[in-house]
Amino acid sequence: MRLSLSPLDFVPASPWLLRGVAAFFAALTLWLCVQANTFPAAYHPDEPSKARQVINGEFNFHHPMLMLSVTRAAIVMTGTPLEPQAVTVVGRWVSAGFTAGAVFFLVLIAGTLGGPAAAAISGALLATNHQLFELAHYFKEDPALLFGICAFFFALVKFDAEPTARRALGLGLALGLAVSGKYLGALMIPVAIAFLFLHRRELPLARGAALGALGLALVVIVANLPAFLQPGGFASGLTREVGFAVEGHKGITRSVPHGVYGAVFRESTNPAIWVLLVIYAVSLVVRGRRVSRAEWTLAVFPLAYGVLLSFFPKTHHRYFLPATAVLLTLAALGLAALPRFRWDGTRVFGRIPARLVILTTLAITLAVQAPRFSAYFAGFQNDARSALAAWLRANVAPGTVIVQDKRVNLAVLNVPYELRGKLFAADVGTIDELRAQGIRFVAVSQGDYGRFFLDNHQATAAGSEDFNRRKEFYRRLFAEGQKVFELPAGTLQYLQPSITLYRLPAP
Repeated sequence: MRLSLSPLDFVPASPWLLRGVAAFFAALTLWLCVQANTFPAAYHPDEPSKARQVINGEFNFHHPMLMLSVTRAAIVMTGTPLEPQAVTVVGRWVSAGFTAGAVFFLVLIAGTLGGPAAAAISGALLATNHQLFELAHYFKEDPALLFGICAFFFALVKFDAEPTARRALGLGLALGLAVSGKYLGALMIPVAIAFLFLHRRELPLARGAALGALGLALVVIVANLPAFLQPGGFASGLTREVGFAVEGHKGITRSVPHGVYGAVFRESTNPAIWVLLVIYAVSLVVRGRRVSRAEWTLAVFPLAYGVLLSFFPKTHHRYFLPATAVLLTLAALGLAALPRFRWDGTRVFGRIPARLVILTTLAITLAVQAPRFSAYFAGFQNDARSALAAWLRANVAPGTVIVQDKRVNLAVLNVPYELRGKLFAADVGTIDELRAQGIRFVAVSQGDYGRFFLDNHQATAAGSEDFNRRKEFYRRLFAEGQKVFELPAGTLQYLQPSITLYRLPAP
């Protein structure tokens, strides 16, 4: 007895049909991802810095310039005033656009590898994934990296199928987008080199490499021109990011490798997707040598990427975004292949029409995915801090000094209090010093102080003094302060952060 997979049972779709399907889901993604994207820029700890760079033209080069360059162009084209909130909203539109562009390329990849059904399934899964939806709402580089990596994989699939000079140039252009999204995009460079080498008989290696390098250089120079004009600033920004990746962030590091991204994988997908990924893995084994090298590369990417991220002490769920998007595409390929399985030459699903199998399974998958997506959609409609503002106005006299963690961000509420604190409330002074100054209120957020109480986090050698001082501050605050207001964490860490207000006893 033997399991097999029948050939694709469709007449190859025209490129225009696949492009139409891809354009539809890209447009749907864009529409969804710009909903409720006008919340205050100050809610996100990094967005104000992005806006200042665009407004002032002074860049820190903590990341490549693709996102900021496109945002600057969009501001010029739309005549957006150079003020932080307006610039941030334009930047969020750019992030949504990059996410939509990534969906466009992934749908094309699915269509190329698995036919029109795979294209439509991938579009449906991608457009309704909560992680893509959430991160498209922030003026951050992660959607730009996603866009570049997806463009690169599309160019890789096309080049692997037909290694022409034109496609080698396209591979270089797409590689330039990946490199210009975030520094992690440079991981695609050895992949491109490997495929140019593998196809050296069809396209001489020297010619292919020259064309690829030309495309890479064109995009990198255009997207990152300020970095070439300010090489010192670029070197400083790159050194900073490499240091964070290797040593840790804000004086805190963690053991490597770690299992953070296993949990991120589970949170960013769902059991229905896992089943489809298993089906896809089985299809790879069954097809064996019929699987192209480009598809094998795409299939291995999420695992390799997640393992690589596990060796970086600086962690965040947003770093896993490219892996999530590719996994959803592979799940779509698994679902499209499901009706084609044969057991001893007989269809596994017997006489049940293939379309019914696909539509039923897709409906179940989307039903499993829908609640989490709905929660994130509703989360962007809910500004939870308003409850804190109402409590303060009712219970705390105007002019009172309130010490706060950065994520508390009371300034955005326009409350009539004197606010102190930039990153951590602990940096304003010790508990005894605050009490001696007559300061009675401290507002903290678990998103800030929580890192000091995690077993798998520890101080770097250079940051041990600050780490211990801050941890002691929060330990005493929780032990000695009176909890007078608590805002539990909601779906979105930036719009519904965990905030607790403590009253300090008089000295």
